[in-house]
Amino acid sequence: MTDNKTLAKHPKIDSAGMKLIVTLLKAVFHGEITLIVQNSCLIQVERNEKIRLSDLKKFQTYTQKSAIINYDPVCQKIQQEFYNLEYGNIVIIIKAGRVVQVERTEKYRFQGFTGMDGEGI
Repeated sequence: MTDNKTLAKHPKIDSAGMKLIVTLLKAVFHGEITLIVQNSCLIQVERNEKIRLSDLKKFQTYTQKSAIINYDPVCQKIQQEFYNLEYGNIVIIIKAGRVVQVERTEKYRFQGFTGMDGEGI
């Protein structure tokens, strides 16, 4: 049986997961990519994309250039934020084809905690 301490020893997103993230980074022009983490494992990736009609010409130019953009610094930051994240999410915010922000939200789970009347939180 695997416990949380064992899972925490693998604080990296594997290469297949990073490849998917880079593919999404190349595809999204405006929006967010959210990585959902449970038990120190990446379990879900969500994409929220906005299409701004005023930016259609910029988007066409971006799709031609996105193949040559170096996403290594962004990938390193994502791995850094993923490190020791047991529960929570990482949100990558993209504007005009550029990553402008990476947010990390950490959640804590309390096992066996009860309130005054015996109910959980």
